[in-house]
Amino acid sequence: MISATERRPWLDDVVLLFALGVVFLLNPVGPLAKPLAVGIALVLAWGYATLHVPSRIEITDEGIVFTRYGRTHAFAWRGVERVQLRRFLVKDRVLVRLSPAPPWRGRYWLRDSLEGYEAVVREIERRA
Repeated sequence: MISATERRPWLDDVVLLFALGVVFLLNPVGPLAKPLAVGIALVLAWGYATLHVPSRIEITDEGIVFTRYGRTHAFAWRGVERVQLRRFLVKDRVLVRLSPAPPWRGRYWLRDSLEGYEAVVREIERRA
């Protein structure tokens, strides 16, 4: 089994919650205040629904599991028809796509802050 765990999986969410709290506490007047609050809430909800930035990944011979918020998305290799790993100019992350998958699953950003990041990326590349 190959696994990776993020060192500080909660930090991004804390920053967004803090920003949302600031918007509510300061109650700024202006055309962007409410859209900003709605946007922050949508980003938090989307992250919870999709687990698109997992805090833990486990790869076994049977499948792959992405975990965050105590929730998991598990894929059995026998059900995965296609695995794509896309690298970007920004070297600290890769995008993994598994298909077939519904719109709210199957797309995950892996960041180099994951312990075991390199081993997980190599294994996904091998299966791609």
